[in-house]
Amino acid sequence: MTPTRTLTAHCTVSHRADGQPQLTIDNQYARAEISLFGGHVLSYQRHDKPASIWLSDKAILDGSKPIRGGIPLCWPWFGPSPARVGSGKPAHGFARTSLWTLDGVSDHGDGTLVHLSLRDSDASRALWPHAFELELDVLVGKELSLVLTTRNTGKTPLTYNAALHTYLQISSPDAVAVTGLGEPYLDKLTGQTERQQGPLRVTAAMDRIYRQPDAMVSVQDGERTTRVVNGNHDSVVVWTPWLEGASAMADMSDDGYLTMLCVEAAISDETGVTVAPDEEHSFSTVII
Repeated sequence: MTPTRTLTAHCTVSHRADGQPQLTIDNQYARAEISLFGGHVLSYQRHDKPASIWLSDKAILDGSKPIRGGIPLCWPWFGPSPARVGSGKPAHGFARTSLWTLDGVSDHGDGTLVHLSLRDSDASRALWPHAFELELDVLVGKELSLVLTTRNTGKTPLTYNAALHTYLQISSPDAVAVTGLGEPYLDKLTGQTERQQGPLRVTAAMDRIYRQPDAMVSVQDGERTTRVVNGNHDSVVVWTPWLEGASAMADMSDDGYLTMLCVEAAISDETGVTVAPDEEHSFSTVII
């Protein structure tokens, strides 16, 4: 890291040896790290508590590829590029591999607020021909709050999908029970629509889109409960690669799946959200 520069009483900025700028927030409630590459929350830990967010010990942080772990921002599509965008484009869009602008940091009674933004460029328009302003507000306090706002600065409507791809830190898969997901889900591994019966237990590779989740999803991990409160989403995705998936990833240890579970707010319906010119749409997740 290069020498740090103080931005507020509780926030500093530094540049990694590979050149990527990174914020460190350390206030009366918690400590967090945010990379400007991808507008990516890397970590969040309340003082005297276990870490809430998982980051791979093999995560590549030099900007050469998406970061494994933390909270990637999947935007303006989620998963493979949809037909309306065209095939062969980067999975999960380009927000998570773009360098974001730091617009401001401020300390408040309830935590430290970071405001980041991303605007269209020649590179983005080559992938997605729309003018936009994307804003991310991250509040680091007793809770971790993210609000992602899509503003249409063009002259024609734009349609987007997205996910706040939260990697939660867990003690072990067999200790976890997830509630609040609702019943119907699409199993992306089989292509079948199924129904959840009771709490979700994690025993194998999983990639599920829950279509009717509650606003709050609870992840019981032994005696610890993490609550994920989402807003303006249409689904919650639960994902784990399990051993076979982890061992196939260069940026995850073979046993990495034992301490992570993705539980993420998503806009996954193929119709997406359409934003008219000069209008905006926000969705959010809060980790409690």
